[in-house]
Amino acid sequence: MQMDARFNSESEAYTQFIRTGFPPPSDISIEGIRQRAEKLHEKINEKLIGKFKGQETEKIIKINGDIKIPVTIYTPVNVNKDKMVVFFHGGGWTVNSRKTHQTIVNMLADATKSIWISVEYRLSPENKFPIWLDDGCEVTQQILANKTSYGGDENTKVGVAGDSAGGLISAAICQTIKNLDFQILVCGQYEFYHDAPSRKEFDKPIYVIITSMLDWFSSNAFSNESDKLNPRVALLRKNTINTTIPPCLFIVPELDPLRDDSYKYQEILEKAGVKTRLVLIKGAIHPFFSIPGIFVKSCQEAINAVQDFMTNL
Repeated sequence: MQMDARFNSESEAYTQFIRTGFPPPSDISIEGIRQRAEKLHEKINEKLIGKFKGQETEKIIKINGDIKIPVTIYTPVNVNKDKMVVFFHGGGWTVNSRKTHQTIVNMLADATKSIWISVEYRLSPENKFPIWLDDGCEVTQQILANKTSYGGDENTKVGVAGDSAGGLISAAICQTIKNLDFQILVCGQYEFYHDAPSRKEFDKPIYVIITSMLDWFSSNAFSNESDKLNPRVALLRKNTINTTIPPCLFIVPELDPLRDDSYKYQEILEKAGVKTRLVLIKGAIHPFFSIPGIFVKSCQEAINAVQDFMTNL
């Protein structure tokens, strides 16, 4: 398979690993794919697992009366309680978990010396839209209202962060909830059709995430086509923007079919007066963020950007 000359060495290494270093799934059920995703992340990140020396606390957040949403609170050594981040993992609203993203969240907590709370929102297709978004909104609301219960204090600034599907959840939460202080959106998807140039340019297997895969994820996440146009999630089609949206950091891999979503959403936010910053990770492909075991430099560039953004809030 011919590589793109723009690939950085880490993208080349990852695509090689996927082809030859990790067996294809024998179980193509949803549960089988989820288990494979956890094994993939564990294998790639194995040398980084266990490096976090801070405190890891499990907590259950009850929403809508009897729904239990597990979260993990990561409190680094020498934590500064001035900021807290509520994190939503990627995975097409269908796969991945707190476990797949634990390594990168641990690294971000250590780098920023802030509390990060990783949320196990309910996945599709068992729980289609708006369930996974409502989970995110309800959990974030509870954390905002009870900062001290999660390790902060009354003056702690609270923001949201997420990659890919989690990027949409984070962005949509900021369109819904007031009093958030910042948002960090990594390779998010803010549109469910394929008109953008990047959707066409990177629709090849070498880029790992292709449009047919995006369609499979969205078919799991939504009950029908009209849901994909719901203004809560079709953020590139919104006619009005909430004036309380907080400052936004975009982190965008260069060779990603979703790249132009971030460009367009940044433009929309800036026109609405929202302060934004966009960091392009050159030569990186969509899956980079949760696998720092291979994407060492790319993830460090992203971590540095988050650290700088949060320091200057």
